[in-house]
Amino acid sequence: MVVQKGIYLLLAIFAGFIFDTLNIPAGWLIGSLTTGIVFGIFLTRFQFDRNLFKLVLAFAGANISLLLNLDTLKQMHYLFIPLFATIIILIAAGYLLGILLYKITSIDRFTAFFCCIPGGASEIIGISGQYRADDRLVAAFHTIRITFFTISIPLIIGYIQPVSVDPATVQSTILLQPSQILFFITVILITVYLDARFKVPGGTLLFSILTGFLLTVFVVEIDPVPRNVSGIGQALIGAFVGIRFDREVLRRVWKLGPATLLIILLLFCLTLMTAFIFKLTTKLPYTTSLISTTPAGAAEMTVTAVALEINPTIVATLHIIRVITLFLLLPFLLKLFKNIDKDASEKMIKDN
Repeated sequence: MVVQKGIYLLLAIFAGFIFDTLNIPAGWLIGSLTTGIVFGIFLTRFQFDRNLFKLVLAFAGANISLLLNLDTLKQMHYLFIPLFATIIILIAAGYLLGILLYKITSIDRFTAFFCCIPGGASEIIGISGQYRADDRLVAAFHTIRITFFTISIPLIIGYIQPVSVDPATVQSTILLQPSQILFFITVILITVYLDARFKVPGGTLLFSILTGFLLTVFVVEIDPVPRNVSGIGQALIGAFVGIRFDREVLRRVWKLGPATLLIILLLFCLTLMTAFIFKLTTKLPYTTSLISTTPAGAAEMTVTAVALEINPTIVATLHIIRVITLFLLLPFLLKLFKNIDKDASEKMIKDN
């Protein structure tokens, strides 16, 4: 099985390289993601250790930290009010979509709630089991949401703002300087320690970006790595995400019928609208607004920003704030959602 997993990862990386060579938007990510979907549906699904995914995520975060801009960070406070406005819109939409899913299907209320809440998929899936929700269906729903957005959003952005890479300017090497190797090892080790010590939503990405940024600003200056090295990191994330989309996911969601398609499409349309609102209130380009507010995985959207040459400082910061805000509001949202049936039953008693 270890050999099969190794072959799969190599194929995913190769597919990412081919997609990138063909100038497909976020080619490294979409190529490996597509490979994972094909393997999961038509061949076999691999169960990767979550700690391995965290190591890859820490590596990607270290790459992202090398692209952060201190001047942009200093101006982030101008974006906070529009950001929180869009977060409230998305969370309210997820809440209402949860009610809709609960009303039009046979699944229980907490399963419906956790299926539709937009953000922090891994953490949401873990918490859902504590409320006796069907965490397998929750996982399936979030897998479809993240997969759909991770494929569609880069293609939309690539259409609006094409990124053309001149092959003559791309370094084909994947060799790193000794200082770069030491940098990555240091960031990954510190990230693993902090992630184990402090349980923060999206902690792996947050700690790796923050650690790498602090090291490059206050300790030592590190040159950006060759483009292919960053691409391999993106491909590995795509490989881990794509392989989750297997026959079991399709089977579970298929049982819900058109409800799944309806919820995803409503959330997608809302995402496009929310990004437009964010653009109007911040004066940022629509592409930056879209990738910054899309309710998909923070890691997936941030590495997509790197691939599409959209400011990763803004994207990473806004997504991390979104995930943390969601989890701060989660107890309140759960309490509200828990009383839906109670309010309805009391009204029914009064009417009778």
